[in-house]
Amino acid sequence: MKIFVGQIYIEPEASYPFSHQFQIWFGQELTKRVQASQRFRQTYSDDFDLIFCVSAKTKITEPEIKGPTVFKRDKDVEFTVFLPHDGRERARPSEYRQPLKLLLDSIVTVLQGLGMDASRVMEDSPALIEYVTSNPEMIKRHKPLASSG
Repeated sequence: MKIFVGQIYIEPEASYPFSHQFQIWFGQELTKRVQASQRFRQTYSDDFDLIFCVSAKTKITEPEIKGPTVFKRDKDVEFTVFLPHDGRERARPSEYRQPLKLLLDSIVTVLQGLGMDASRVMEDSPALIEYVTSNPEMIKRHKPLASSG
């Protein structure tokens, strides 16, 4: 089982600027730390992958987890994690620590619900968050529009 991370935002004012590099790196890091449980293999199969889709909403104060959505043809099991968002853009990468913590806590909840050992994810959460918030490739910075004239 591999773990993949994607993003889709349905509210224009509610999004987090995690980069494509973040999605790839984060999925690889989760895959290294988690093994498919017997329950996951029995419910789906050995060749199914797990996908976490990150999204955000402005009218929630706690994360919402939706799923699983099962794509039998693609052999994917997908959960969407809606993170709370206040509608404003953050000025510094360190301001993404709390959303990342909420995301990791939600992922741990899903993994445990699937009977998986999430202890390495829990133990490594502070280091994962630190890496993301200190690496400029993990968070896309919005560039100001160039003035003409």
